[in-house]
Amino acid sequence: MKKLIPFILLLSFNFCNCQFLEEHYSQSKIYKLKQKLESGQKNAFYELASYLDSHKKLAEFLGHHYLETEESSLAKRAIEENSVFTNQEIIIDSISSSKQFLDFLKKNDGKIKYSTEIQAFYITPIARRKESVEFRELPKAKFEKLSKRIPKILQQDWATNAGIDVLIQQNKPESLLKICEEFYRRRDKFNFYNPNKDDLYDVLSFLIRKDIGLIGRNNGLTWNTTDFNFDNNSILNLLIYFSKNYKNFVWNDSEKYFINKNLQSEKIDNIADLFEDLYNENDTIALNSYIKLSQSNSKRVGELSTEKNKNFLDGTNYVIPMFPFRFLIQLSLLTEYCHHNNIDFLGNDVLKSNIEKLSSKLTFAERRKLENQLIDDLKPEEITPLEYWTLIYQKKSNLQESVSRILDIYFTKNWDGILKDDQKLKFYLKKSIFFARIGINGNLNYYIYKFLGNGSETIDILSKIKTDDTELQLQINLAKKLCLEKFDYPIDDKKISGGNFNSQKINIQQEVDKLRITAKNDDDFEYDVLKIFSKIGYSQILEAIKVADKIKFKKENYRDKYSFLKRDFGFFSIDNWEAEDVRRDFLSVYHSHKEKQLYEYYLDKAGIDYKNNDKSLDYDKIYEILKFNIVTPYTGSQEYENEVGSIIKLLELNHKTTLGYPDKLCNSAGIYICPPSDRAWEWRKYLKDKKLLKQKHSDIVSFNYGYYLDKVLLYKSLNK
Repeated sequence: MKKLIPFILLLSFNFCNCQFLEEHYSQSKIYKLKQKLESGQKNAFYELASYLDSHKKLAEFLGHHYLETEESSLAKRAIEENSVFTNQEIIIDSISSSKQFLDFLKKNDGKIKYSTEIQAFYITPIARRKESVEFRELPKAKFEKLSKRIPKILQQDWATNAGIDVLIQQNKPESLLKICEEFYRRRDKFNFYNPNKDDLYDVLSFLIRKDIGLIGRNNGLTWNTTDFNFDNNSILNLLIYFSKNYKNFVWNDSEKYFINKNLQSEKIDNIADLFEDLYNENDTIALNSYIKLSQSNSKRVGELSTEKNKNFLDGTNYVIPMFPFRFLIQLSLLTEYCHHNNIDFLGNDVLKSNIEKLSSKLTFAERRKLENQLIDDLKPEEITPLEYWTLIYQKKSNLQESVSRILDIYFTKNWDGILKDDQKLKFYLKKSIFFARIGINGNLNYYIYKFLGNGSETIDILSKIKTDDTELQLQINLAKKLCLEKFDYPIDDKKISGGNFNSQKINIQQEVDKLRITAKNDDDFEYDVLKIFSKIGYSQILEAIKVADKIKFKKENYRDKYSFLKRDFGFFSIDNWEAEDVRRDFLSVYHSHKEKQLYEYYLDKAGIDYKNNDKSLDYDKIYEILKFNIVTPYTGSQEYENEVGSIIKLLELNHKTTLGYPDKLCNSAGIYICPPSDRAWEWRKYLKDKKLLKQKHSDIVSFNYGYYLDKVLLYKSLNK
């Protein structure tokens, strides 16, 4: 019993800690006082003052989130949400005691008024305050978009209930003030979010044909309600301006908008219009505008991209890159550099045709053939156009994977030529800066790693570069440091994990039948079926396919019952396992070939060049496959193992060793992905140590090594 006492006490302690507070904010006196403030009862301030010294906590909910908040904080929040006192009058957050607030109330009792229009208490009238507002011309593309939206917006309750729609129909400038009052009345509060901010803002912009910039959070200038810095203070600035100036706006019947002759606004250029077109629903318009912007003045593009990038909730047309404005900043710098240095970045029709082919759906053999052809045939002047269009077409995943491999091998093969040409080397270094600054995963980040282990000769070459470009100087210094680092095959001691272990001989059908009885629901059943398939070895593939054929997975669960064939066994070139004829053809080959022959069959069918003329394994070709063909896309994070898993299985079968790894490539269970990177590193070392290589291989590292240093090492260190 003595042993149980600490355990019981621990349970009791945890139980108590898990209980919600009994007193709820929604049932408290503070909540009732908040409601009084909302209805304009000034005396509620005096009653709230006593709670400003209280550290007692009350329970409250924000959506599904349970919170415990001190009464002093709840009281401050009620005061802040229902007043627009200036910072000179009082800063609510800085109230340190009930006495301080009571002194403020007593001093200003006769001055504190309530505005029913904005539902807030104030001392200094809104129209006597100083506003922080800027204006600029409304881009044509934005005006056209708003022209379609405004009629629907004005049918919303906030417009009709306040009579704003009627005032607008009557062309009365009071409508501008009414919109601002309604805007502020609907300001965000702890438990209220106004989903119509952009509607109110857009109606105002449309009626005066101006973009409106407002100072908000962090004293940041915002031009959009989705800007992170847009807050209630932004709306207050809008209200202040129109409270003071709405009478100066006169309806222009011919132009159909309100004009204020005294209003000064910033002129805009065609670049601003192009930015608005990025939101166009027409893919062609959006993409063409993006391309034009990428070739426009980098300073102007940078300014507007920085502004637009703050509008984190605004989605551009899907066809343009993810993080469109980060891409634009760097693309405009790239094209500007090209213009200044007479470098072509657009390319010829043949290259554009090949880019289109790489973007399309090709068989593995077709894609690999085209990639290899480009690696051999690309001219130095075609590299930048290839990079440029690959970034423009960032959403084309096939292109991203292919170009990543092409550039990785091309740079390695032509590294000496890059080092010997001062202009090429400077441009390569500049591109390594531009691309890494985009801030997206992918091999575009690893240009600089090609310098790793280059040694003193390359350091001497880098030292001879003359430049006043500070960024380039820093990148040269980084390259020099990498030149001194040594490449090591990253061998991992931990070779068995929850996602990769030795196969087991099991009765698949029997295990599945058990699941039909024990599984809680369809979701659990499907997941556990994939766990069963993940355990099997090569000899049970036929049995597993037959069992899978009889099982029906729900489409909405997005699970692939045949995924184990590609992930666990490395059958990389077969895509549509769901097709019965595809499985039938595979099983025919499976029956008629031994394991080694099966892998050879599919490697040959995919056009992989890995043999000598006498059909024996060409270890030099295999070494290059292991080095370059596990590919992370140019932009993106998923590793594609391609034929590397199958090549490794051949090596294991030929040399009768798995180098200590499990007997299968992965035990995916529908969730794990096991790119055989670790095995590839170790097999490269094995081939070199066993002196199986006949040729000298380049010491220039692959992008994959950059990925390893940047991502894998970091992940491993965090999970030790």
